[in-house]
Order: sequence, then structure tokens, then C-alpha cells
Amino acid sequence: MNQKNPKYTQNFITSKKHVKEILNQTNINKQDNVIEIGSGKGHFTKELVKMSRSVTAIEIDKNLCRTTQKAVGIFENVKVIHTDILKFSFPKNINYKLFGNIPFNMSTDIVKKITFESQAKYSYLIVEKGFSKRLKNLQRALGLLLMVEMDVKTLIKVPRAYFHPKPNVDSVLIILERHEPLILKKDYKKYQSFVYRWINKEYHALFTKNQFRRALKHANVTDPNKLSKEQFISIFNSYKLFH
Repeated sequence: MNQKNPKYTQNFITSKKHVKEILNQTNINKQDNVIEIGSGKGHFTKELVKMSRSVTAIEIDKNLCRTTQKAVGIFENVKVIHTDILKFSFPKNINYKLFGNIPFNMSTDIVKKITFESQAKYSYLIVEKGFSKRLKNLQRALGLLLMVEMDVKTLIKVPRAYFHPKPNVDSVLIILERHEPLILKKDYKKYQSFVYRWINKEYHALFTKNQFRRALKHANVTDPNKLSKEQFISIFNSYKLFH
């Protein structure tokens, strides 16, 4: 969804059959409160309301908000909020799951917000296939930032033919599943700057030559370009020790 003109970059899935097929891949049930990111015309909202305890639908476009409200008018367990998800404050005192068919051009910002600002254990997102690969790629900053909080899994392919208008790429339904954080909350800022320097191969800014050699040896790394999650965290912990 483009801020100036959300309508032009939003792709909708309108077929009830396709909507149900996608939602059947989730573990959303009658006990769940759901926050929907980008309700669009309300096609998913209408089904989410039936399968969950409550739905809070967030939609940036005023006209689409009205369309969603009409679509779910008969239900009482739904609230449609006209706001930008990036400005939305996730609730602190209730459990909820997240679902969204999110706009391609805002995917990175939305995923970061979910990871670092929400408390959702399960977040289901329809995203561009290439983007889902980037989320799992530990050669990229986004993958390294996410991995300290989330496991990312692809559930099903969502063909481009499911959307109106039809995008140029296929999409997938992914789940972000929160796990025990791999680093301490107080180290987040330090970790973030470490990640960006690491990705830019600014090793000299992070370690002396001797420290770098020791950090790699301690993490059992032979090639700094091929690291597991555990190895990267080990190198970060060495960095913390040296500084």
C-alpha cells in the first residue's frame, strides 16, 4: 500500500474459496483475538470473524475501511480501525495472533514492526515469494535481525492468479513464530549496529585481527560468509566480550 495512493499498489484476494484455503493453513481458532493488517475490502476479515473470538482490522485507506465495515456489519466481534499499521500501537494486555495480506512495498517495515513491537507468538503473512527468501537469508541484515526473535516458515504458495489486479510475482503464506530471544533486550541496539557492519564486511571496525581470529575460532567458523544462527550469535557474544 503506497501512502499517497494505497489503491494502486494493493492486490486483493476476493475468491471465498481461495480465502478459506489460505486461512485453513493457520492455527487461528475460536479462542483467538486476531489483528488483521490491511483489511482491504474485507474478504479475509469476513472469514476471520467467523473463526476467531475477535478481529481488529487495521486499514490505511478510508474507502477500504468503509468497504470492510460494510462487509462485516452484521458481526459484533470486529473493530475496523482507520490508521497506518506502522503507527499502530499493539495491545500490551491481551494475547493475539496477526494475519495480513501485506503490501509488497511496505513488507520490510511491517515485518520489523511485528518482530520488535508486537507480542504475537504467531503472525501469518502473505508476502512476495522473493521477500520470504530474504527473511530466511542469514547473508542479509533483515534475516540476521529477525532470527533473534522469530522462526520463519513458508506454509503454502499463493499463485499470482489469486489476486486482483494480478501481480507480476507469486506470493507465499508465511508464519513468523516467536521463540525465546537469542539476545538480551538491552543488547538490541548494539546487535543491530553489529549486524549492519558485519553485512558490510567492516570486520576491522568490530574486531582487531587477533580478536576476529579468536571469535571465528570460538564459533567454529571456517567461512564468515557461511554462518549458522548459533555461529553468528557466538561471534556477537565475542564482540560483546571484547568491548
